[in-house]
Parts: sequence; structure tokens; C-alpha cells
Amino acid sequence: MNARLRGLVYGAIGLVLGLLFSVLVSMALGAFTSLGALGFSKILLSSLMSKDTWISALPYFVPIAASASSLALAYRAGFITIGAEGQVMLGAVAAYWLLYYVIEHGSIAAIMVAILFAGLVGALYGGLVGGLRVGLGVNEILSSLMLNYIAIGIVNYLVAGPWQQGGYTRTAPLPANMGIGLSVAVLVVVIAGLLLELFIVFTKYGVAIDSVRLARKAAQTYGVGIASTIIIVALIQGFVAGIGGGVLLLQLLRQLRSVGLGGWGYGYMGILAAWLGGLRPLGALAASLLIAVLYSMRSTLQLYGVSDSFVLALEAIIVLSVLAFTTLSIRRGEK
Repeated sequence: MNARLRGLVYGAIGLVLGLLFSVLVSMALGAFTSLGALGFSKILLSSLMSKDTWISALPYFVPIAASASSLALAYRAGFITIGAEGQVMLGAVAAYWLLYYVIEHGSIAAIMVAILFAGLVGALYGGLVGGLRVGLGVNEILSSLMLNYIAIGIVNYLVAGPWQQGGYTRTAPLPANMGIGLSVAVLVVVIAGLLLELFIVFTKYGVAIDSVRLARKAAQTYGVGIASTIIIVALIQGFVAGIGGGVLLLQLLRQLRSVGLGGWGYGYMGILAAWLGGLRPLGALAASLLIAVLYSMRSTLQLYGVSDSFVLALEAIIVLSVLAFTTLSIRRGEK
């Protein structure tokens, strides 16, 4: 078994062990709720095993997975951007503008163009972060965070100004024929993640990306362009995140509404999923599904009287357990 495959196998083992451990801990902590350990365990297990829980998680999976798989690529190059949140939002804005104000009809071709245009806008926003890093030496964490706030400001300006519909800070909904089904939305982001995985594994750019982070001096010695690699990674990352925003609009949102300073949160959840997935696009897809399920379960558990803060604590335990067991398993496989 080669090292790459061994790492994937051990990572999968760590994922399973982490989930089992975290579920057991969560069941034990149920004693601190009004339901008691037994009652809480029944609700937790029934929620996890319910088909409805997983189906209801899929709309959230779409933007989280697009963010996570693209950020996994960026982080492999040592380009630690947190700008997926803003790219997702502007991707949604771009898709809405093109369909509602320019194309004004919902053919398959129009929807495909809108999704690609959303990706292009996301790529430009991501490329701006990369350009500031390469050209001016601006820290990408700081610049991407500030650009997230600018994206939030753009959305709030549009829904409270030129695009406002009625007396509320929101736009008119897209017509019924301007949308895609849930299965199509999931398929789009899964294909994007698979293509990113293939890009890393089977192209010379994948090697260059890893070398920029792990052995920068060696990469420069062998002619790898550090600046050009960062720009390429920034553009690809923004493109995929922007597609996630366009697909989110067409499948779930259907219209734009005002948002708080935290944004929608999908891009930030993507950061966690990227690291949880071992900085592999495929791993990020799996981690995104886990996070989406946990996010979806919050409302279910609250219906039974479990406080939101307790649910958040359980989610943190699950994520940390999975991360710890996965990391230990991967390291064991590398020895």
C-alpha cells in the first residue's frame, strides 16, 4: 500500500473512531439535560439515523462543501485565506443580478451561465486577496476578513437600496423557473471537489502547490514560481467558492436578504471542514457533510428542550474528537 493510499485509509479509520467516541461522550453528557442520559441518547441516535436529518442537511452542505474543498487547496499552498464567506455571498449576488436583471429567463443555458458567472466573481474576489499578498505583502488573513465585511456591506446596500422589494430589506424572489433541484446542487459541488482532488493528485501544479508550503526554498530552486502559484490558487479557490454561492441562491435562498456582521457563516464553517478533512478536497467534502448534519440537528434537539449552547458544546466535542482521531490515524499511517 503506497503512502498516499495508506494515509487515506488511516484517515478514514480516524474519522470513524472519532465519531464513535464523540457520540458516546455526547450520550453521557445527556445526563445534564432535562431529558436525562437515556432520553437524550434516544433522541440523539434517532436524529443521526433519520433520513430526514441527512436530507435536511444537504442544502447547507452545498455552500460549506464548496468553501471547504476550495480552501483545502489554498491551505495546501500555505495561502491561509478566510475569504470564502465573502466569495460565497458575492457569487450569490452575481447569479441573482445576471438572472433577474440581465438574462430574465430561466433556461438551462442561462442557469449554467449564471453559475459560471458567480464563479468568475468569486475568482476575482479571491484573486484580489492573492494579488495583495503577492504584490504588496499584505497578510491574506487580514485582507480576506476585511473583504468579507465589504461583501456583507454590498449585500445589505443592495437589499436596502436599488434591489429592495416592498417594505422589507430583501429582493424579489427569483421566478420558479430560475432554479435548480437539490440533487443538481449537490452534484455540482461534489464534481467541483472531485476535480480539485484530481488537480492535486495528477497535475504538476499539485506538486508545486504542496512544495510552496512544505519546501519553499526547494521549490524556488527547481523553478516553481511562488507568486504565480499563489495567484493561481487564489483564483481557483475563489472560483469554486463563488460557484457555491451561485448554487446556494438557485437552490435554497431564491432571494437576497439583509445579513448581520457574521454573514451567512457557510464560508467560516468551510474553514473548519477544510482542516477537518486533512486539507484534501475529498476529505473536505466528507467533513462538510458532517458539519452540515450537526448544523441541521440543532433545531431538532432544541425542539426537545435542549439549549442551543448545549448543542453547540456537543458539536464542538464531535468536531474536536473527529479531528484528533483523524490526525493521530494519519500520522500513524505516515510512519
